[in-house]
Amino acid sequence: MILPWCNIVTMEIVLVELSAQIAPGRHAVLLLDQAGWHMSERPAVPSNITIIAVPAMCS
Repeated sequence: MILPWCNIVTMEIVLVELSAQIAPGRHAVLLLDQAGWHMSERPAVPSNITIIAVPAMCS
């Protein structure tokens, strides 16, 4: 998927597309850095996805 920006709206688009690819009855866990579009204003997260933010400076 190629999107023109990295922001909360495009993050939600990615989450919806990812959610559609998860098999019924399964659940995905995403480990994300603390980029603004990942964490600020918390995107709408589908029920079959859990987001876990990795601590700052962990890489």
